[in-house]
Amino acid sequence: MPRFLTPARITLLVIIYLYQSDQVSTTSSRDVIYFIARRTALASEYDAGTVDDRNALCSSEIHSIAETLQQWSSRVPGRSMYDVLLQALWSLEGLDSLHTLISQLRRTTETRGLTDEETGCRPVTPSSPLGQFLRRSHVEFTRLQFADSQNLWKAFAAYRAPTFDEWGARNPEQCAEYLEKESSVDMLALSRISTLRVSESASDASAFDTDMLLGFTITQLQKLGARVPDDVKSRLETWIGHQADSGTQSLHFFMAYFEHWRAGQYNMALESLHRYFDYSLTSGSGGDNMKVFYQYALLHLSVLHADFECWDESVDAMNECIATARENQDSACLNYALSWLLHLRHAHPDQDHSSYGSISGVVGSGGGEQDEITFLKTKAREGKHWLLLSGTLLEEARFEMFSGGNASRAHEHIIQAMYLNTQHNLLSSASAASLFHGAGFDRLGQIHVASRDYESIDAIHKTHAPLADRVRASCRLAQTLASTGSYSKATGVLESITPDVQGVLKLEQRVQIFATLVQLRRELHRGNISAAEYHLAQIRPLRSTSDPEVVFEIHILEIELLLRQKRLEEALHKVTQRLSEVKRRGSDFAQRLHLHLLKARIFALGDQSPRAFTIALRAACTAGRHFLLGLLLEAIVVLGKILVDLTEFAAARDLLTSGLPHALESHDLYQTGRLFAILGEAHVGFAGFGCEAGSKEQKSQMRIAGGYFEKGRSAFQKVEDHNGQLDCLLMKSRVFGWEGDEASMQLADGIYTQLSLEESTVGSR
Repeated sequence: MPRFLTPARITLLVIIYLYQSDQVSTTSSRDVIYFIARRTALASEYDAGTVDDRNALCSSEIHSIAETLQQWSSRVPGRSMYDVLLQALWSLEGLDSLHTLISQLRRTTETRGLTDEETGCRPVTPSSPLGQFLRRSHVEFTRLQFADSQNLWKAFAAYRAPTFDEWGARNPEQCAEYLEKESSVDMLALSRISTLRVSESASDASAFDTDMLLGFTITQLQKLGARVPDDVKSRLETWIGHQADSGTQSLHFFMAYFEHWRAGQYNMALESLHRYFDYSLTSGSGGDNMKVFYQYALLHLSVLHADFECWDESVDAMNECIATARENQDSACLNYALSWLLHLRHAHPDQDHSSYGSISGVVGSGGGEQDEITFLKTKAREGKHWLLLSGTLLEEARFEMFSGGNASRAHEHIIQAMYLNTQHNLLSSASAASLFHGAGFDRLGQIHVASRDYESIDAIHKTHAPLADRVRASCRLAQTLASTGSYSKATGVLESITPDVQGVLKLEQRVQIFATLVQLRRELHRGNISAAEYHLAQIRPLRSTSDPEVVFEIHILEIELLLRQKRLEEALHKVTQRLSEVKRRGSDFAQRLHLHLLKARIFALGDQSPRAFTIALRAACTAGRHFLLGLLLEAIVVLGKILVDLTEFAAARDLLTSGLPHALESHDLYQTGRLFAILGEAHVGFAGFGCEAGSKEQKSQMRIAGGYFEKGRSAFQKVEDHNGQLDCLLMKSRVFGWEGDEASMQLADGIYTQLSLEESTVGSR
């Protein structure tokens, strides 16, 4: 494999010569110099466009350059830049002419006062990117062995061979001279010049290109968390196989480490990480270099252990990484390691806190979690580590939300992180900030605003968002759509992300889990208990997973299934068990409130309304104090049902009416349907116990109740909840019977009968 020069790079040198010798028209000069700069200037971070341009320099096809140059004109009337390029390419008759071209370009960078007439080209500043490119090309060409230079010329001849017909048609005289000079060559071979094609081989790419593309691939793997496409992977492995450089081999094993990690191959990932460390030591020199590689290898090892739920090993590796980083005085590595430990403790609070002694050892033995966050924020500002500061702000927002802190302060931290991402162009963390922003609005009951945040991740941040963030956003969006009864759209959202997560084991499993959760929720609403039990059996083993969001959803739907089956004792036992677990672990504050409301519902269904009232009232007060409007509405619905059971119809009516505006904004149609149904019951009860018989007020209350029953039935119909529809139709029929409206009563009874038959058919499947 050549170190630097390739046939495409020689073509680029020819284009530079054409530009320097003033053969480009005035109108196209800016485009040509931009074309050259994109392929010669070095950048610290390569974007996708730059990589595509560099990738063209290791291509075996000249047509990618031809399509671009045909758009630009030269100083020769009627000739494009591509026509002039062909003439210059075919004027190179051998290694001597190629040496002359490179030497002539090299002389343009000399500073000893050569004139344009002496060099034939305009001078180039030696320190400019173009001057550095020309100097390196000359150095690399000079150091080539004779056999390597011959191979380079053969590769260049094969590279330009497909353009023979085009060049001959435009330059018949030069073509005839060329054929005369090559008259000793077999004519049959000459006749096949125009059809010569060379398959990609190791000589198509240089070691420089391979290192650059491999580094870009690893950067994308780290940032996005995706897998390398098979065609790119095979191409890189082919190029790497022709190199013996230990630095490139270490990057190869680093790429393999990410590949095995995403594929769920724990042992192979560990092996690749060890080989990466070994080859990195071989390519480096000195004991200090070994310490640097060692601390970052420990950092990756800790993240790998955590992803495979080996918490003790992960913490031990990170503690060792922190000790090594402190010894090396590497503040960037140290701060990131402390931030990772803090994140690990928040994400998995059930772990032993004594394992996280490294944080208190750096911050101070008396520091709490808020002091640790403040320490990281201060260090990030001092070192101008904006990515760390953005992540710490989001971690602080998570701490506020999960611990029942101030919701306004949590939103303030999220907005600060979003502003920081915009100010310092932190593209990779913008999606995480959008996720937190959406979660904050979700807790406030503004589901429609949260959905826009989740949609923006794919619409705006798709190209630079980590794949894990995109999957989380799609799963939450699917949940939101399922709560509105749009099950097909929810399934479509999950199916659209499926091709991107193919091969990434954990993310692929997450998408499948949420697809099953959507189907489970739908079957529960339909009353198809057997199908719901089947879906629940598929995901029940995943309750032991480390993802708290998935675990909570599975437990909630399992309890809902028990409530549908009227197995109240088992449901109460599971709620009590789950409450003790989350209290012991210190999990999300909102999840604990949700479980308390489920407990109140179970007591209400078990005819223990006074006990249920106490639990629901406390939960409602707590949810209102912490601005958890979704849970507050659920508490209002539960309290309304309890008050109806206690014959407190006026209080139930007033309470449920106060929650109507927020319920209509929440887009949780099942909750809204329940609220309308219970509100209708409250009006019926008030008409019977709070109004005089036959009065206008009583008739008005019954008419209002009928309207609420219809709205509740409409909401239940959208989410396909058969039991809710049947209850609303039954109560509507009784209201119409009380009013003496026989036609409306018979219509409601007919719909009730038809829906009952459909439910029995679904239940028998």
